[in-house]
Amino acid sequence: MSSALFSYSDLTTLDEFEHFQQKISQLAQVMGIDLMKYEIDHLAVRVNSDKNVKNWLALLMKFGTILSDNIVNDRRIYLIQLNEPLILLGKSVDIVELPFPKNKCYPLESWEHIEIVIPFEEDESVSQWLSRLEKKFLWNKLTTLSVKVSVPKVDGERLPNPSIAVSFADKSENSVCIKVHPYNIKNIIEVW
Repeated sequence: MSSALFSYSDLTTLDEFEHFQQKISQLAQVMGIDLMKYEIDHLAVRVNSDKNVKNWLALLMKFGTILSDNIVNDRRIYLIQLNEPLILLGKSVDIVELPFPKNKCYPLESWEHIEIVIPFEEDESVSQWLSRLEKKFLWNKLTTLSVKVSVPKVDGERLPNPSIAVSFADKSENSVCIKVHPYNIKNIIEVW
């Protein structure tokens, strides 16, 4: 996607996106995960006010369309399908997640996390998938990382969609997050 998306100075800049990429790369390195081996199915923005959600939505609508507008864990989350993908660390990503704020204040209202897909193996349950990833990556053993497992609830969702969110334990220098889930978000939406 051209840098035109980043010319809207009230929301973000190209430098801010480059900084986000550097932070994601740093986190992936500590996690011991090669992002080139996995699909990055979407990027996410975090903001602290409904006004800023509306500003971001207006901006993103210039470059795409709403793919989904659902309530997830008691808050509205938009998924925007971009007409042209963003390039993050050499990978094309054409979905941006834009949630309304919840009860958390983000230190930076901007790009906050990416989500990658590590699929279920054949006949693998959610608990087996979680166990496999825990044993493979050992993120819980690294004191520099914070690991949170969740299973978001969406009305009508028929596929299990567990998520493992990994970030730095000390968020003062780097507050980005890499989330892992078993399905591409487009697959989840298709079966609603």
